[in-house]
Amino acid sequence: MNARRWLRHPAAAGRAFSDTHRRTLRRLARRTVEFGIRPQLLRGRIKYVYGPRTIAYGDDELLVITVVRNGQLYVRSFLEHYRALGVAHCVFLDNGSTDGTVDALCSFPDTTVLQTDAPYGKFENTMKRYLAEQFSRGRWNLCADIDELFEHPFSDRLPLQQFLRYLNHRGFSTVVTQMLDMFSDVPLADVRSTPEERVWEKFTHYDVSAIDRPPYEWVDRPRDDIRMHWGGIRRRVFGTDNGLTKTALVLMNGKVKPFIEWHHALGGVTADVTCLLRHYPFGGAFVDKVRDAVLTSRYGATTTDEYVAYANALAANPKLTLMSTSARTFTGVEPLIDDHFLVVSDQYRRWADGYGSTRR
Repeated sequence: MNARRWLRHPAAAGRAFSDTHRRTLRRLARRTVEFGIRPQLLRGRIKYVYGPRTIAYGDDELLVITVVRNGQLYVRSFLEHYRALGVAHCVFLDNGSTDGTVDALCSFPDTTVLQTDAPYGKFENTMKRYLAEQFSRGRWNLCADIDELFEHPFSDRLPLQQFLRYLNHRGFSTVVTQMLDMFSDVPLADVRSTPEERVWEKFTHYDVSAIDRPPYEWVDRPRDDIRMHWGGIRRRVFGTDNGLTKTALVLMNGKVKPFIEWHHALGGVTADVTCLLRHYPFGGAFVDKVRDAVLTSRYGATTTDEYVAYANALAANPKLTLMSTSARTFTGVEPLIDDHFLVVSDQYRRWADGYGSTRR
């Protein structure tokens, strides 16, 4: 409605103003709860369990933060991967595990374990933000779920420390990460997993045939190379529309605001390279996790609908498999760069090549 029509219809103008005002008030109320009230409530519900309470690490080192529940099957794979990658420390906030996750985490060095009984559906972002602000102020941190393994391009020849030095040298403070759902070649109901296994040895396949790639809106300046990934294997098999892009790696420099709309960040300078999160959701606990998510609605209304779709598909086809002619075997990051799944700038290539030449 334009200004002249508002003058002719003051009641309509009043309604339009009231609607806008109400939306603004709702946004402010949500922001007050998210950034003001919930952090105060959460602090009173955090319990220290194990490991150092303060972690000192350098500006070219990395801290990994994780909120976890019933992730025992992934603990060994997770910690072995990140230790081999070269991370300085891992901090876990357990949210009601009943499967031995806490004991497993406490059996490893270089870990800190906390617990909270706060409801995940309401406190998810607050929990992650608490870990980032409490343990990595002024430093880099990676927020990764217990079934996610991070990898930067050319990690086979460029150590993590050198990757972080590149980010610091270029003045970057946020890095976009793309999730790649990994699966095995057997039906989902037949998958068996044990805590001693390494997930990358069993779940070796991926499928990017059903991924949409619109522009990514959470970058600090418009750019055509970094894309938001939607869908993937879960869309093809279950019909769900999963977001696969996160700003998971951030520098907590006081300017970056992480965990906006769950997985994104504001106020950062976006790197000219994107990284990989190998995602292993289809382990032996997948069927049980689906059942628990549907019964408890732990992940909130929107994500619970996703788990309902999983449950319905499994009920309709007990021998459901994720394999198809479009599945590929994971052989490293470089094929994903060639397919433009990941972004690598010329400057970053030169940095990696330059490090390799100095090593020879």
